[in-house]
Amino acid sequence: MNDVELPSAKGIDYRNLEKLLAAGKWKEANEETINKMLEVMGRQKEGWLFVGDIDNFPCEDLRTIDQLWVKYSNGRFGFSVQKRIYQSLGGTREYDEKIWQAFGDKVGWRKNDKWLYYSEVIFNTSAPYGHL
Repeated sequence: MNDVELPSAKGIDYRNLEKLLAAGKWKEANEETINKMLEVMGRQKEGWLFVGDIDNFPCEDLRTIDQLWVKYSNGRFGFSVQKRIYQSLGGTREYDEKIWQAFGDKVGWRKNDKWLYYSEVIFNTSAPYGHL
């Protein structure tokens, strides 16, 4: 389990996230990822990130989170997987509703032209690539 370094620009401890991912506890790992991202940006009280937080999120932490997800999902899940899919559909930093919907369809976040509720997300490796 220890062959992935867990660097953090903000001194965040990612060992619990690694444990959850290694155990295949995808839903708990997703929730831990959210909590760690809030912790990185000091947004635990708000419970969400602001748009500007995305541009200021430390690359080191984003890379650590992504590498853990990619490693323990055998390349199925992670930000880099989602980025590759999004860009393959023509996605850029500029919002395009059609591309965003196509992305949602591709990663399984939309069914029958409707966005899934969180309770409908698939938290296992049968989910489409990029689903988590």
